Amino acid sequence: MYRLLLILVVALWSAAPAWAAEAGQVSVALRGDTPRGDEARADALRRGLETVIVRLTGRDQVADLPGVAEALDQPQRWLLRYGYEDGQPPRLRAVFDDRALTRYLADQGAPVWAGDRPPVLVWLVTEGTGRGDLVTAGDPLAQRLQDAAGRRGVSLVLPKWDQRDRDVVAVADVRGRFDGPVLQASRRYDTDWVATGVLYGGASTTLNWRLLDHGDQVAGRRAGAADTDAALDAFVSALADQIAERYSLGGDGGSGNAQGTDRDGATPPPVIAGQTPSGEVLIRDDRVITVRGVRTLKQWHDLYLALADLGPLRGVALRVASADRVQFELDFSGDRAQLERLMAGLPGLTGCTDASSPPLTYCLR
Repeated sequence: MYRLLLILVVALWSAAPAWAAEAGQVSVALRGDTPRGDEARADALRRGLETVIVRLTGRDQVADLPGVAEALDQPQRWLLRYGYEDGQPPRLRAVFDDRALTRYLADQGAPVWAGDRPPVLVWLVTEGTGRGDLVTAGDPLAQRLQDAAGRRGVSLVLPKWDQRDRDVVAVADVRGRFDGPVLQASRRYDTDWVATGVLYGGASTTLNWRLLDHGDQVAGRRAGAADTDAALDAFVSALADQIAERYSLGGDGGSGNAQGTDRDGATPPPVIAGQTPSGEVLIRDDRVITVRGVRTLKQWHDLYLALADLGPLRGVALRVASADRVQFELDFSGDRAQLERLMAGLPGLTGCTDASSPPLTYCLR
């Protein structure tokens, strides 16, 4: 077992976990009489960083969140690179270190997204000929919808609206809120979250929308707006708010966990070891997870990369390895409940109901 553990440690050290850069990438219009001057650049960097924080927290208003004011005062601290784009007005493209920023915000106690954002399949009907038109990828309105989603860090999926979709669902089903056909057609897209909406134009713009989670309605509203773009922004913001309530978690309230303390300042619980009937030593700790069903080096390697890529985690360390089981100790500023929520969003894992196992035990699917 020790030889296998050594091989895994070497493999994990040599791996460079990937981190999706999209959340940290922004393009901001430059303002002022000298758009490429220091003052205009500083203003654009601050606004760009605020956009990134909106994406990372899932909140539309972030000014009062813990740690945000301090972060916005030092945008260069999080800046990886920037450049200029020609145009009227010219724009500044910047890439911020979203992973470091996520960890900082979590340490300060601000809510942050727990892992990957779950995609939302959107069946949106606009008033057109007959019963209306369904918005699909490639439509001009689809790009405006995706632009709004990009500002809030929401991942949207639009239906293909090919013959396979048309054989199952009709535009009238979306407009009439007939969930059966809509959910049946949605299965091919493998999304738990499904939104339906009808956009009405004319003298005033109205968007009547609903959000379903695993087939159950969790939110819905008929909202007026000044124009189509404002309606789409409000729609996406509402989706982001609903998802953030379920998939975001907070940090340690500002302690930063620098001294190894938990959220109320107390010393964290000690690591306690226990043995399985086979003699395998397992660590019992709120910051440790056990994953069963890991049988190949590739599976262990992929699991490590997935864990290391979770923004709120500051570090991942391999602790125990056996023939089909692995344990990782996670450097995480939140509490046990928040860690469980974070792990729930990790693809490929499911909770194991084994009373003899230590806390937070998962099985690899």
